[in-house]
Amino acid sequence: MPIPTEKNQLDEISARAQAYADHFELPLRDQTWRGNSGDFAGSGVGSSLDFQDHRSYLPGDDPRHINWQAYARTGNYSMKLYREEVRPVIDIILDVSDSMFVDEEKSKRTLELFYFAQFSALKSGASTNVFVVKGDQQIRFPADAIFSHAWVEQVNQLPAQEESSLAPDLSPLPLRAQSLRLLISDLLFTGNPESFLRELSRGKGRSLVLAPYSVSEANPGWEGNYEFIDVETEDRHNHRVDRRLLLRYLEAYQRHFELWKAGSIKYRIPLARVSSAESFEIALQSEAVQ
Repeated sequence: MPIPTEKNQLDEISARAQAYADHFELPLRDQTWRGNSGDFAGSGVGSSLDFQDHRSYLPGDDPRHINWQAYARTGNYSMKLYREEVRPVIDIILDVSDSMFVDEEKSKRTLELFYFAQFSALKSGASTNVFVVKGDQQIRFPADAIFSHAWVEQVNQLPAQEESSLAPDLSPLPLRAQSLRLLISDLLFTGNPESFLRELSRGKGRSLVLAPYSVSEANPGWEGNYEFIDVETEDRHNHRVDRRLLLRYLEAYQRHFELWKAGSIKYRIPLARVSSAESFEIALQSEAVQ
């Protein structure tokens, strides 16, 4: 199912996401940053009002930061050090595999999460790169292409994946060192989660995964004869679903995400599954806020 292209619909989703960014924010204050001047604590010293430490005066130091009160007491020059204030660095990665847009409900939740990430990063003054990935295909979009929705048409023109079960290839992405990598993906692909999460964390980056899902995939009410359609390749398969087969599916689905949870804990990557059946606020509070 392609991403919706009607501008009115995308404007509505984007406006909702912008409102969500006023109530929720990305966990940017949990990390010490390096980079350009901004509003978040850096790893060096600077000229903010946040006192960090003091040390002896050295030739060439800024005399404005001399601790004159300490000099009056001791006769020795010392410097006040203040915490450097920098801009966060965020790399946003959207998985645009067809399973992300398999139905209208999940499609809207995926887009809400994507636009929420954009507005939250914008509100923080972060330096942001935006990538979309589909199998071994990657596209980087500038901010104006996101907010004008011009990115959607280009993504819809990407060819179908030859192997629908393959994980998105993150290796070509120029992820910045020590950036926050925010991945939006349903994680419905095969392979070792640990190798994928390790690639996501390269360059000493800190990562966060938001995984939208629908009730129809997590707890389907199948019973009887069905024609299943692979959303990536559109291949069709006829199957009769009885109670035993449904239980096998549910057990496999549960094991799949247990592996992802275990991998995310090992690599210290918060992973939150976000339901498409509930309001955005309730869905985030279920796992993501925690």
